[in-house]
Amino acid sequence: MAKGSWPFHKICWVPVGRGFLEFEDGRVVLGTNSFAVIPMGYEHRFVDDPSEPMTLIIACVTVASLEGAEALRLLFETLIERFPRNKAVRARSAYHFSLMRDSFQGMLREQSRGGQGHTAMLHALLMQLVVAMVRGAEAGGENAGGSEAALEGLLDELENRFDRPVTLDDLAERCGVSPRRFTQLFKSRTGYTLVEYVNRKRIEYAKERLRETGHVAYACHESGFQDLAYFYRSFKRYVGCTPGEYLRGMVQ
Repeated sequence: MAKGSWPFHKICWVPVGRGFLEFEDGRVVLGTNSFAVIPMGYEHRFVDDPSEPMTLIIACVTVASLEGAEALRLLFETLIERFPRNKAVRARSAYHFSLMRDSFQGMLREQSRGGQGHTAMLHALLMQLVVAMVRGAEAGGENAGGSEAALEGLLDELENRFDRPVTLDDLAERCGVSPRRFTQLFKSRTGYTLVEYVNRKRIEYAKERLRETGHVAYACHESGFQDLAYFYRSFKRYVGCTPGEYLRGMVQ
């Protein structure tokens, strides 16, 4: 294909194949599961390796799409600054890669499905992608591997999403290991099983919500527990008293 420039930014993912991204002043080698960020206005073209042509998934971001979305605009500026166009982008771990891949796949599905709220969902998924890249990607080099690196990425994410449902099988798959191996690695790294680790995070957050609102049911559901009785048992196990006793102790 001939070189050209376009009036929008591009975030590119190569799910299959290899080749390079060519600019007037150099080129970037791309391979399976590498990413690239191309600011608008730069002349470029993609060139396939004849033996293994690339499949490209590209998110196109116009200036207009960032107007009125201040949080996304600021995030995108950070993305452009952090990832120069002359270097490929790699995920820091298998777990971070899965977050970036899922965002792209979600946008593809939303694009093909359309329907009510279509534009809003695309914006939400784009923001999810940009956050995943800013938090979990680096410029240059090969994609990071190893189950230990994937586990570190997972622990980073659990700091922000412990209140959401998690399953051992899903997290093990995202880290590229079996559930049994994941359990071993997780216990070795944290000293806890996955359930214990997540519940401790949830209980600490529930304590903050109790101190803030004094409302037990709210603290339960806001911290990620779906069952009030289980919340009471977990709270007493980790704190040594029930939520009600904890609240009364604050008043005294």
